[in-house]
This record gives sequence, C-alpha cells and structure tokens, in this order.
Amino acid sequence: MSIENEAKKLAATYARWLRNPQEALFGNKGGRGVVMVIYDKVKQAKTKNDIINALDLSQYQDLSKQTYNDLERFFTELKNKISQFDDETAVKFAIEAFRYFQIALFTKIEDINKGYWA
Repeated sequence: MSIENEAKKLAATYARWLRNPQEALFGNKGGRGVVMVIYDKVKQAKTKNDIINALDLSQYQDLSKQTYNDLERFFTELKNKISQFDDETAVKFAIEAFRYFQIALFTKIEDINKGYWA
C-alpha cells in the first residue's frame, strides 16, 4: 500500500470515530478549530519532532473532553506511524493524513446535516 493510501485510510478511520467533527474543525466559537490550526503547523514542519510537538493537544484550549480523547487516539496512531519513517516521509505522511482527515470531517458534517449520519 502506498504511503498516501495508508495516510488516507488512517484519516478516514479516525474521522468516522470522531463524535464531534464540528468542534474539531471549527472550535466552539465557529472559527478555526484545533484540526485546522494543527494542519497549518504540520504543513510548516521540517522534522518528525516538529510534527510531534504540533500534535500535543495540551497546548490547545477549549476542547471538550470527548473531542480531546477522540483526537488523542488519532494523534497517537499518527505518531506511531510516522515513528517508522525518515523526516521527509513522515512530514509527507502527516500532511496527507491531515488533508484527508479534514475532507472526511467536512463530508461527515454534510452527511449529518442531510440526515445520513446519526
């Protein structure tokens, strides 16, 4: 399986499990949520350590316990995956995972609004 497909599979799995995609993407006040903020940091990352630092949820405020726990599971798995890659591959993997994670969350929000998702 290609790295891109592996990243997409990981992102899709955890996006399905995230119970409050609205909060993760847009925060409690309807602005930029944690996922968008971290994606910006991941895009600027040069090393695995930069990614790991960006994924530290303790630096982000205003997350419900439920969303915090859901994101922490995704981030733990993402850290495990990138630990086996060199820095360049880890950055590419993380960017692709976050790109697809956002798409999957947007799709889930649309499906919820249309009544397809309970």
